[in-house]
Amino acid sequence: MCAKKSAQQSLKIIQVDFSEKLKYYEWLLEETEQFLLIWENPIAFPRVVGALAILQKIEIEQQDFQHFELWVEENSLRELNDALIQLRCKYHPFELSIITKNNVLLQVTGIIAGTVAIARFQDISKQQSENARLQKETARLLTELRMQRNLLDLIQEPVWIKDPEGNVCFINRAFREMTNFRENNGEVADLFNENTQRKTDETETIFQEHVHTVIDGERHRFYLTRITTAEGMAAFARDDSAYDNLVHELKYILQSHCETLDQISTAVAIFDTNQKLKFCNHAFKVLWPLENSFLESKPSHTLFLERLREKGLIAEHPDWRAWKEELFKAYQQTESNQQIWNLPDGRTVRVISNPHPQGGVIWLYENLTEKIDLERRYNTLIKIQGETLDKLSEGVVVFGADGRLRLSNPALSKLWSLPYNLLVEGTHITQLQSYCSTLTLGKEWDQFTKFITGFAEKRETYSGRIDLKNNMIIDYTLVPLPDGQTMLTFANVTDTVHVARALQEKNEALESADRLRNEFVQHISYELRTPLTNIIGFSDILRDQIFGFINERQQEYLGYIHSESGALLNIVNDILDLATLDAGIMKLDIKPVNIADAMIQAVARVEDRLNGRHITLLQQISPSLNSISADEKRLHQIFVNVLSNAINFATEASTIEFCVDEQDNNIVFSVHNQGSDIPKDILDRVFKRFSSHSHHGGRAGAGLGLSLVKSFVELHGGHVEILTGSGQGTTVKCFFPFPKGEKIF
Repeated sequence: MCAKKSAQQSLKIIQVDFSEKLKYYEWLLEETEQFLLIWENPIAFPRVVGALAILQKIEIEQQDFQHFELWVEENSLRELNDALIQLRCKYHPFELSIITKNNVLLQVTGIIAGTVAIARFQDISKQQSENARLQKETARLLTELRMQRNLLDLIQEPVWIKDPEGNVCFINRAFREMTNFRENNGEVADLFNENTQRKTDETETIFQEHVHTVIDGERHRFYLTRITTAEGMAAFARDDSAYDNLVHELKYILQSHCETLDQISTAVAIFDTNQKLKFCNHAFKVLWPLENSFLESKPSHTLFLERLREKGLIAEHPDWRAWKEELFKAYQQTESNQQIWNLPDGRTVRVISNPHPQGGVIWLYENLTEKIDLERRYNTLIKIQGETLDKLSEGVVVFGADGRLRLSNPALSKLWSLPYNLLVEGTHITQLQSYCSTLTLGKEWDQFTKFITGFAEKRETYSGRIDLKNNMIIDYTLVPLPDGQTMLTFANVTDTVHVARALQEKNEALESADRLRNEFVQHISYELRTPLTNIIGFSDILRDQIFGFINERQQEYLGYIHSESGALLNIVNDILDLATLDAGIMKLDIKPVNIADAMIQAVARVEDRLNGRHITLLQQISPSLNSISADEKRLHQIFVNVLSNAINFATEASTIEFCVDEQDNNIVFSVHNQGSDIPKDILDRVFKRFSSHSHHGGRAGAGLGLSLVKSFVELHGGHVEILTGSGQGTTVKCFFPFPKGEKIF
């Protein structure tokens, strides 16, 4: 009894447990919207187990569920019946999807559990919608991923992504090119060295820092950005090497610009966006002599102007504030502006403001004082030159390198009778050539055109003369100017040429007459020489009383005949010497001549002329002088003629000094007489031939003595000087130079 009761209790417990499990499974089927058909054997009627929700969707009662033809679509019905027969009869499991007549999608799964066949019906409409949504989302994500990868491949910086295990998931094209990555080996080179790699690995979330690495032997500086999460790591490296090089290059360029600005004469100052002085060059410090400490403190523009105002470097303005506000508008403008400042010290400065590309303003202070002064002087000079050209009697015209007229004066128009339209600036020289060539006898204007419009390698000044058809004569000068232009001047020399021609004809007539006179005198001299010699010879015979005695009076007359004949013979000889000199055929017999002997012989020759007038002649020879290289005969003639001239000018009972001395590498023979001075009108023509005059009532000579002296001395390479005046008498000096290398004996 007890055992039975215990068995019943155990059975009851099992039933309760089974009932609870059955309820749980039914609840599970209800929650999962599953419906089961269970066949105990192939021919048994199926037991229906499942949720009512699926029956409501297919709009059928539970007892009609197994009548598939009532709610299953025709094609699906056929597939379902075939599958169920195979399941019940042959125990073949299956899985297929069927569509109900109201378009509900059900998944049917046939399974075998022991000898029991089970067909499970489950509504998969929600799953299908979710799958469709997931597929669409997956396609969108794949498209987005492809676009992102394509975009990453286009950028120039390397990008790489790794999974949590450190395997590379993605690298872009820049990374592959930088590391020479090849798909076939699958190896990915690290961009950074071990220390950098360890440092970035230790950063858990985000790492951003400049790191260095060597690629293909070159050192590069990258700005690395790395994000590390539980899903893996993504990194992006920006190569800042070019940027760093650009920064350094820009630094050097700025330094070079500063050095260049320090060399220019224009004052330059740069004020930044805060109107603080950022830079100023050397010319700025010269123009505005302020303390270096003040300029180096980067003062504001306002403070800078106030300091200039305090030191009186800029002019006071009636409304200082308004003037500054107007000046500071440059900080808001996008175009340059300029002003003219007249400083208190008289200087003029042009102030130019240019917007700086990086903000602020570049101020240029150009000192125009010298430029304005030069421009004023240049304009004045141009006006003076213009007035001068207009007043010149010579015609002036200037042509440019293109052969066109640049300027001309009124005299040009007057000389060539040019119409106004040919004097307009820009007129080509060919137009002037066409007009003026009709007025000339030659082709000078063709040469002008060729010279001005040609391309000669060397341009030189040349001049000439033009004969016009109206008998006018014009001198021209063609002058190339430094700037490539050409100046052509014309001067009317008609009167001058006519006068010159008349003078030339007169001079030729005088020369012809002089030549005829010399020829006549020379001829007569030769003709007189023989009878004079005979007269002197016959007078000597009579004086010597060879043919008989003569009385005292006859002796006196014969003396007069002899002396006068000798004087006349000397004149004839002098004339012949002059003729020889004029013909240029006289040759000197140069040899050493004893100076003392030559002087004594000359004194002896003129001594008879001294006795009658009680004139004393003193000789003085320098001890250092002994001889001279000269023609002895011509030297004797020089001494005699100079002494004769001195005797003519000397007064009664006076003294004549005959001296020789050395002076400035010359042997100087001087003859000084104490007579009256030579009048200026006589002194001017004293060396001219046949220029004679008398003194102290004496008879005038032939006028050949000093002319011969001058010619003979110059033939020896020397010269003659005459000193007279102040009542001291007259001194004639003959300078004979020492030959080169000759010593004084």
